[in-house]
Amino acid sequence: MQSVAQRRWILTLSALVSLLCSAVASGQHPATPETVVIRAGRLFDSRTGQLLTDRVIIVAGDKIQSVGDKNTSVPAGARIIDLSNATVLPGLIDTHTHLNGDAGQTGYETLGISAPRAALIGAKNARITLLAGFTAVRNVGAEGYADVALRDAIEAGDVIGPRMQASGPPLGATGGH
Repeated sequence: MQSVAQRRWILTLSALVSLLCSAVASGQHPATPETVVIRAGRLFDSRTGQLLTDRVIIVAGDKIQSVGDKNTSVPAGARIIDLSNATVLPGLIDTHTHLNGDAGQTGYETLGISAPRAALIGAKNARITLLAGFTAVRNVGAEGYADVALRDAIEAGDVIGPRMQASGPPLGATGGH
């Protein structure tokens, strides 16, 4: 069984990998794609459901080029990230988020929140979501297109957050859901 410290380390590591992926996805990468080699002590393979050990992940620019075992040859000049004492996870996806809302506010309290304020709340929540390991989300609605503004700010590199699919105004049945 893992200790609390080990679980925190795994979550922190997942967040760092997510930030790396987000920075690359948002266009914050050099003109010549950098090659990065990640040495993973454990790698969760979501396709097979297996936890693989001693893996080498080769990333060129914003694309994973290959995943191999510990004997995989490392390209010359590659930057190496040693995560041999950690578990590497793929980025998680949340398909039902409300990034532009404050969790503690419901009902009439939400009527006084302007679209610009909702966008700022969304920036805070987008960062928290990315640091929790979610690299892509589907936001299901925000008044005043605050989620569209947030998505655009993330894509421009102005705000740290996951890739977003934004709906604009919330969709629902007449009278609510």
